[in-house]
Amino acid sequence: MSLLTSGQIEKLRGVIDRDGNFLPAADADKQQDISDRLGNKDGLTQFVYSTGSTNAEALDANAVPEGVTVLVEYAEGNAGNVYIGDSDTQQSALTAVGQGREMAVSDTSYIYVRTPTSGDSVVITFEGDA
Repeated sequence: MSLLTSGQIEKLRGVIDRDGNFLPAADADKQQDISDRLGNKDGLTQFVYSTGSTNAEALDANAVPEGVTVLVEYAEGNAGNVYIGDSDTQQSALTAVGQGREMAVSDTSYIYVRTPTSGDSVVITFEGDA
């Protein structure tokens, strides 16, 4: 249900969510917090991670701003596939230059890579300064 009005609202007591529940309205601080999470970031972090073995390895630690996803891309010059995942399994295969996966993590060290050839790489990119 919508309401069209040309009057001025002095104080909004609350809003009804999609389930019909009454909730307090977001104040200016809450609205700014939402804007900060969803808005454009000041800066870009990008680094290359090269494996040191053929075992699963955690990426270097970099804090990721809230609401930002990390792009893990296959790097040019790799000898074979790159497998990404968590500490237990790395089943997502990257097989070609520029192919990537996005992951919503709070730190890049939660992402693990495994390569059949030591020294193969991934390119990590996310918005915001690390």
